[in-house]
Amino acid sequence: MERQVHVDKEYDNLMKPIMIAGKFVSFWPLSRDHSTSAKVFKTCHVLWMFFILTIMCVAVTADIMYNFNNLDELAAGACMGSAFYLAILRHIVFSFHQKDVLYVVETMRKDWTCSSYEDRIILKEKCLFAFRLAKGFIVLVTTTIISFACLPILEVYILKRERILPFRGYFFLNQTISPVYEYIYIFDVIGGCFGGSTILGATTFSLIAITHGSAKFAVLRKKLEAINSNNPDADRTMINCVKDHQDAITFADALERIINILALGQSIISIGLVCFAGFQITSMMKNKTRLMEYWMFLSSAIVELFMFSFSGNALIDESDAVSGSAYCSYWIGGTFGRSLQIMMMRSKVPSKITAAKFSSISLESFSRVLSTSFSYIMVLMTASEE
Repeated sequence: MERQVHVDKEYDNLMKPIMIAGKFVSFWPLSRDHSTSAKVFKTCHVLWMFFILTIMCVAVTADIMYNFNNLDELAAGACMGSAFYLAILRHIVFSFHQKDVLYVVETMRKDWTCSSYEDRIILKEKCLFAFRLAKGFIVLVTTTIISFACLPILEVYILKRERILPFRGYFFLNQTISPVYEYIYIFDVIGGCFGGSTILGATTFSLIAITHGSAKFAVLRKKLEAINSNNPDADRTMINCVKDHQDAITFADALERIINILALGQSIISIGLVCFAGFQITSMMKNKTRLMEYWMFLSSAIVELFMFSFSGNALIDESDAVSGSAYCSYWIGGTFGRSLQIMMMRSKVPSKITAAKFSSISLESFSRVLSTSFSYIMVLMTASEE
């Protein structure tokens, strides 16, 4: 009993930062026995966030149009616009897949708290790095949001520079006049916090869930390699392995349904984020405060893309390696050869997270996005010089 309490507490401590980030932006699902008041509050929360993010998307788009002939300001607005449109996409995707998200959350908890000691060792081995990476990413993005929210105050009231909004946006012509500027500034910070928090909620949840999916295949592989035809319980063990394989595939399919549209948007918009943020860094070399802002923004965008790609690559590798582990088991002379053969044939189609079925999310796709982004940065730098 004490061991079970310790396991529950350990898992809760690992998931706590991800759960808080998810609840802040209403991504985290309600429990099956939730009250009516909780459902009403969540609905209001979802609508409020959608309202704020929509206004920010419109305002930043207007800012882009207003500064269309100024390449530096255009790139800065496009950078923020890309982030806010991606925030809207995250919000819509997670709102429409709450049942799948609840299934994923419940399955992860069940695997961590109800599995054997040997299985938990494999889960820890595969997932602890992802939990640490998620916590580090939360710190990085939070620091970036705070920097964007506070540094314009330093520029305006201490360095006496032009009044700008921390997360961009064009609301109306005289928006820099007091006290209107201060009110819009507060609203802009709220919108920026909501937009940035969608990054935390969606990316950390996706990282942990996809990594957990790869760990389920790793647990299965360990069981397959331990099968021995001389064991009288070998047939029963093989049946359990087939069930575990089906469960792992079902879990991965649920993740694919949740993330595939988001992964497509992430891949496309990340090109713009990295491109425009990188261009801003090259054009802000003399402005140290803005340089630091966009350097942190660029770092967050690259790390976010890496987290998707790293976990997606691990899922492909582990699910693809099932056939090798099945063959490495001591199956000679056993009666479960047919089941083993079917499992090996099924594993030839590895589970993966795709960008709306167009391409797989992996480290290879990560390198392609970065390569394309840096190519566009060079185009913008050439255009700026001309």
